[in-house]
Amino acid sequence: MNMVNQIPDFSFINALAAVGIAILFITIMSLVKEPERQKLNAIIIAGAGGVYWNGGLGIWEFVFGSVMLFVAFQGLKHYYFIGIGWLLHTAWDILHHLYGTPIVPIEPSSSAGCAVCDPILACWFFIGAPNILAVFKRWRLAN
Repeated sequence: MNMVNQIPDFSFINALAAVGIAILFITIMSLVKEPERQKLNAIIIAGAGGVYWNGGLGIWEFVFGSVMLFVAFQGLKHYYFIGIGWLLHTAWDILHHLYGTPIVPIEPSSSAGCAVCDPILACWFFIGAPNILAVFKRWRLAN
């Protein structure tokens, strides 16, 4: 068991990269037609529940994974639950950042970056995960 881990540094550039990753994810997911977009993202949030297994928080890793599996199952019917899953994952990212066990072992600040990215994704899912490309196109035509 890791008794003392150092909290990794997290810079503005790290945060900016995380925002860019969120925008890229939303853009790529906008290319996926419905209902496959919702199904795919429910699967992704289920997987997000297991990415920290063996991440140092013992049995709580499996409890969290089980909660995320339930949320993902509900996400097959309602985007709202996928958003909840990303917010839950944000909290888990923060715990892991503070504990010093990053989601990507070769990038010490990756959990903090994930904690920046995930709430952006959650917001998109809370508004129904619209095709952001179509939204942008309508906005450009209106202006």
